[in-house]
Amino acid sequence: MKANVRTAWTLLLLLLAGCSSLGDAGPETTEGIRVLSWNVAEDAFATHPTEFRALLYRADANIWLLDEVAPWTDADQIEKAVLQPGSDTTLHIDFGRSGGRQVGVIASVYPLESLEEFAGVVPYPEAERREIWQRMSPTDRARKDWSMDGGIPVNAAVVLVGDRRLLVAAADLQCCGGSPESWQEFRRLVEVREIRRLVRQVLDRVLVDAIILAGDFNLVSSHEPLQVLAGPYREPHTNLTPVKSYHLDGSSTWTWDGRGTPFPSNDLDYQLYDSQALNLSESLILDSEDLPLEELEQLGIERKTSSRLSDHRPIVVQYNWR
Repeated sequence: MKANVRTAWTLLLLLLAGCSSLGDAGPETTEGIRVLSWNVAEDAFATHPTEFRALLYRADANIWLLDEVAPWTDADQIEKAVLQPGSDTTLHIDFGRSGGRQVGVIASVYPLESLEEFAGVVPYPEAERREIWQRMSPTDRARKDWSMDGGIPVNAAVVLVGDRRLLVAAADLQCCGGSPESWQEFRRLVEVREIRRLVRQVLDRVLVDAIILAGDFNLVSSHEPLQVLAGPYREPHTNLTPVKSYHLDGSSTWTWDGRGTPFPSNDLDYQLYDSQALNLSESLILDSEDLPLEELEQLGIERKTSSRLSDHRPIVVQYNWR
């Protein structure tokens, strides 16, 4: 991408993120925070490790927020997927325990501090759990992948970036249910309200400099779950800002690939960030189909690699400290 096109692209992203001008950006640290969030479809990093690692090399992130990870995943699998062969980088990993068949994994080149609020299973509040159950059909209740026994699929930790403390979370909300009256939408709202409550609880006892919440929010009915998760939180963090991300074409915003299904491709995955503390300098929905042939050859992947790895596409965002 030529320099003038990249500059225009960055300006557009900053404006969409709510920054009124580049002059309002404030001072930046010499080292930025580059965050990749991705619904990895349980074990794509284990079944296609070479392709997965190549795509992550293109992303060039230093913090990875992975959702819908199979619960049997181990540190060796994550390290082989994230780090390049021969790398001497120490990878810090925090494995979620909540979500049953799909958990959240946080990996970082920076040290991590676990949080007691998210260290175990995050249960559905009992009254809301009963209501979800009552709203479900007998067929839906019988689906093991829709069980509530494993808790809400979310994990969070504090990333220690130098003398800064960054609270991050990876979530995977209930899928399906295109109607606002569906039990799936009700369950999504229960999930985000509980996640927001726990984040507030963390902020009451832990000092952090910024917040990033990410994941597959499955916004197939309304944007209310996104609005709930955005806050408000205690000052100085208040409300979080959704990152507006695009494919390399500068116009496509879908993160879930619906091609070949009855449903249209849609932007279901998001990152929310603390714009009081962080500047957004670059954002990208990474898809191998968007990359030029020369780059695909350099990475050793094919145009359809992303489709083989997951129905979702990773979001890569570059942040700098205000």
